[in-house]
Amino acid sequence: MKLPSVFANKIDKVIKNNEDYFHGDRNVVKKKVDLNNLSKKFDQNGYVNKLSVLIKTKNGSKLEKLILKKNDYFVNINNEKIFFDDILDYEIK
Repeated sequence: MKLPSVFANKIDKVIKNNEDYFHGDRNVVKKKVDLNNLSKKFDQNGYVNKLSVLIKTKNGSKLEKLILKKNDYFVNINNEKIFFDDILDYEIK
């Protein structure tokens, strides 16, 4: 069986259809903070004995004494929640 003949046009211009484009605001992009080192300090139930941590959040930096870790937040000694998404950086004291 003979294959049919195919006619191909000669391309005289540069085609740029393989480029990737990203549309969005650069200020929205944020990097995720690795909380594994901090999470290792908590026991299997999520408790720790007054762990002092300097936490930088969207609202500013302050020294916190953490006592509990849940699925998506920490709880400090004043019973305030600090969500993982709000943490920009941390330093264990």
